Amino acid sequence: MNQIRQNKAFTLIELLVVIAVIALLMAILIPALSAAKKQAQASVCMANQRGLITAYIAYALDNDDRLPNADTFPPGSNSGDAASAWAKAPILANGDYEGHAGVNVTEEDRFRGIMAGVLFPYIKDVKLYHCPADNRHIRGTIVDQEAKTTPAYTMYRSYGIQGGLNGEERDWSGFAVKKLSDIKSPGTTYVFVEEYYDGWGSNYNGGSWQLCRRESKHPSWWNVMAIWHVNSYTLSFADGHVSKIKCRDKRTLDYSRDRWNTPDHQPDNPDLEFMVDGYAVPLPRKSSGS
Repeated sequence: MNQIRQNKAFTLIELLVVIAVIALLMAILIPALSAAKKQAQASVCMANQRGLITAYIAYALDNDDRLPNADTFPPGSNSGDAASAWAKAPILANGDYEGHAGVNVTEEDRFRGIMAGVLFPYIKDVKLYHCPADNRHIRGTIVDQEAKTTPAYTMYRSYGIQGGLNGEERDWSGFAVKKLSDIKSPGTTYVFVEEYYDGWGSNYNGGSWQLCRRESKHPSWWNVMAIWHVNSYTLSFADGHVSKIKCRDKRTLDYSRDRWNTPDHQPDNPDLEFMVDGYAVPLPRKSSGS
């Protein structure tokens, strides 16, 4: 007796159900995968910070307690002892520095500048200078998003040292801590800041990380933290510990995204007050009022 073959193909309704189930699973999995990726990036970033702060402390111990120069400006730009800069401006293949705004430099030029810094012998890996969540080396910055044609804005180094630690405060306020042992509160004084620099004034993360403009009479933002880790950023401190800091005020996020169109004076902003309290030079501690 011949068996009757039955059609095993899916019906249209069954196919639609399968597609709907797949779409539902993707909707559930994609955010989870994205969160896992961001968590992994934050973990790598904190490991980078541990490597940097360890090198920073080791350098001071090997050099009579002296801190490296926090400024990364080219030599001759009134930036302290350029020879002791922790990292330097991009260096061309012929050895010339090229740190000017809007000037194209290659990633190799940026690497040469990093490797010329006094901390590199302790680190020996340029990857520790770059947070994996920092995509400026591909996309450019807010100033110029045409990264493929304007590599002047494809930043690589993701971290800077605060200006109160042998940095730009030498010129801004006339004071900057120059010895490791002179840091009054190592556990609350941050050293490396995960920063976002937009390339407005130079073609790399130039100088040091600053708070308050020179003419400011109240605490205010100047440079920007990089909020790359779900509204959080990383800091390393002078006692060697590393933390991921969660932003608590929406104004901080707005300023980090576009500092030129966001007020820098933000009264009663707990994020600003936290950064002021961890700054190595005296600043106004109360941000309320005008």
